[in-house]
Amino acid sequence: MPRSAFLLLALLTVPLIVGCEGCTPAAPTDPDAAEGEKAPEEAYSTKPPIVFPSDQSESIGTVKPGHWMTAEQSIRSNKADTRGELTSRSEVILRDVNMEKTGTIRSLDSIRPVVLPKGQMRGFDFRFRCPIPNSIEIRRINLASQLVPRSGGVLDTGGQPFNVMRGSEYFFVVLSQRPERFTRLQTANWTRSFESEIQDPTGHGNYRVVVPDASDLLPLPETMLDLTSTAVVFWDDLSEDALTPQQQTALADWIRFGGRLIVNGPAASESIANTSLADVLPLVPTSNIELSPDAAAELLTRNSVATDRSLEKQVELIRSESSHIAIDGRLNPDATAVIDTASLVLSRRIGRGIVVQPRFDLTDNWVEAWDSYDSFVNSVILNRPPREYVAPDHGDVSQQELAEQGYNANDLRLFFQGTSLRSDAAVNTGFRIATRDSLLARSDDEAQKSNSPFDRFSRVDAVTGISAWNDTSDANKMLQEQLTREAGIEIPGSSLVIRSLAIYLIVLVPLNYLVFRLMNRLEYAWFAVPLIAVIGAIFAARQARLDIGFARSTTELSILEGHAGYPRAHLTRMIGIYNSLSSRYELQFRTVDGIAAPLDAEPDPNTSIEPVIRTSFEEGPSLADFAVNSNRMRYVHAEQMVDLGGVIQFDGDRTLTSDADVEFMDAFLIRKNDDGQTEVAVVGTLVRDQTKTVEFRKSDRVTIADDLPMHSDDLIARLARSEVIPNGTSRLVARIDGSLPGMEISPTASQQSAQTIVIMHLHHADLREPVADKNLVSDFRRVNRSDSTDSDSTDSTTPQTETTAQ
Repeated sequence: MPRSAFLLLALLTVPLIVGCEGCTPAAPTDPDAAEGEKAPEEAYSTKPPIVFPSDQSESIGTVKPGHWMTAEQSIRSNKADTRGELTSRSEVILRDVNMEKTGTIRSLDSIRPVVLPKGQMRGFDFRFRCPIPNSIEIRRINLASQLVPRSGGVLDTGGQPFNVMRGSEYFFVVLSQRPERFTRLQTANWTRSFESEIQDPTGHGNYRVVVPDASDLLPLPETMLDLTSTAVVFWDDLSEDALTPQQQTALADWIRFGGRLIVNGPAASESIANTSLADVLPLVPTSNIELSPDAAAELLTRNSVATDRSLEKQVELIRSESSHIAIDGRLNPDATAVIDTASLVLSRRIGRGIVVQPRFDLTDNWVEAWDSYDSFVNSVILNRPPREYVAPDHGDVSQQELAEQGYNANDLRLFFQGTSLRSDAAVNTGFRIATRDSLLARSDDEAQKSNSPFDRFSRVDAVTGISAWNDTSDANKMLQEQLTREAGIEIPGSSLVIRSLAIYLIVLVPLNYLVFRLMNRLEYAWFAVPLIAVIGAIFAARQARLDIGFARSTTELSILEGHAGYPRAHLTRMIGIYNSLSSRYELQFRTVDGIAAPLDAEPDPNTSIEPVIRTSFEEGPSLADFAVNSNRMRYVHAEQMVDLGGVIQFDGDRTLTSDADVEFMDAFLIRKNDDGQTEVAVVGTLVRDQTKTVEFRKSDRVTIADDLPMHSDDLIARLARSEVIPNGTSRLVARIDGSLPGMEISPTASQQSAQTIVIMHLHHADLREPVADKNLVSDFRRVNRSDSTDSDSTDSTTPQTETTAQ
């Protein structure tokens, strides 16, 4: 075959292999293409998609099952300006023992418009809910997109594989322009669960430390709803304008619901002080000062592991140097110094979340070269329980003898002290959403048997962890049950039909005849027939309990969760949509802070129409093409962040104040001390610009009227139970009459009913005091040491064993 013909055949083959399922995109051949791009096709070039947060050094990204995430697909039009639509999805490919494909589990399609100026590589964000694999053995999920230009044709980007995070594993995001300084963090022992390679082939299990590329727009979500897979954000030396306003708002929301923000020393403190996040800082910076050697030495001494052999050297190092900088400033009234840190590490409770502000740089050599550094980060910075290295049981061989033999550290296991746990989602992340995580339907005894010894009030899933989107949480199941009860749809039985028909015929013929015959006005019997027919229809409808109407209706029960002192709150809507005729519905959000999906357990077998997530240029996302067949009720689960226009404040004693733009009705304030004793105060109605002085009484239950709309009294009572409230916390439980704005359903329904139940967290429990680890991995390693007193008689190359008994 001539060489020219061979080259032509090869070029024609390229478009066929680019779209193969599960393939890694081909390397670029375009000299103008950026690193990682595909070779230009006839009209377009693409880069592999990335999922936020994205690490700049990883070749394969990571996703967390069950969580909503933001991703980006980059495309370039090589020949002309192009407009079209981009459809993206994620999927799990199911295979049998022979690795043959048996099926797929797919996310909803995400569709958005795209505009491609000729020659420009442009990235397009989209959102997806990562599918939940049906087996923990599945370690890859594919992400794929299709571009459909208006001019015709289809560009298929192929399937890009992503690693699957474990249920206990969360993102630890480092915002820095010096990624080389964080190698120690990325390999730290607190990032791993110390499972075997078979159980954890990625080598992680606790945290996936990612350092996004800070040279351009940061690959971070712009809504808290897509940050649920992130546990920690470490702000290093990024400038104040590195994050968009939407990203800053997302972080502010995320902190209130349990995110942990680490503000690393002077550079980070000064940057954050110039952003909208300035109000979360424990210490408002005013100047830089020289780090006190005495304070630094005290921090090292008080937080060292008992077996640490590097302490003396590090203390000497910090005392001999004078070039270390610390931050000085004004301490926020509700901020505190972490115990045993010589006031060098400050923390502040912001809602459920924590802001930790070391006054020095955590990457400085005087602290990073310290053998107890990982223990310090684990206990002081992350506030996780103390840990202990343990070697496998070897019969009569003691731990000390194993150490003397130079035990292989790779065979050690690192457990939370006093437990058999190597990892726990409830410890790795403090982020919680009540409607996803809270254990509400269980007794106190059952809650104590929760699968996390560290948080018996939260639901922990082995595959998705904590705070994944789910329809089967206690709160969501409770909303579904009440919604079904409120809808009142019951298919009438045959006995009802026969009985109704018999009554109708008796009234229509003999009874109608007898009444007007006795009145001697038999001709009126004909005029009574239409009236009897109407009354009969009304009677039959009421007997069949078809009280939702014969056109369209929406029934909504929602739970609004917020935190004192913050105007934005999380809203979970459970919506039932009924239609007497087949229709397609669209649920449109006004801002990016919203998302919706049909209930996973409620597919409609009578329709082949799959709903999609649509994104426009101006409005928030929408759930489109949600089909409801005739005489059917279908359910939608929606969540969003809403602005209440003001805040609720509680002084911790008796004074409750609100300047929110909503009216709270049938409100109760529940307070539970550290010993588990519960007090209840009746608040009643709380409106804007109102301050109430409440009176507490000891009680484990609230007494509430049983005739509230849509059985909301039952929901309030369940959320106010003492058994579902952690010790040391206070909360307001109330209702809002109706539905909150921020989402529109079209076509609109003639009949609408809605109630919103409120959980406002007024005070959270104190954090545990930090405790250093029990031992170090170096306690099990053989070390080389040459004693100066006998250096002449001892070969310095002969390993001498130094051991420390546990």
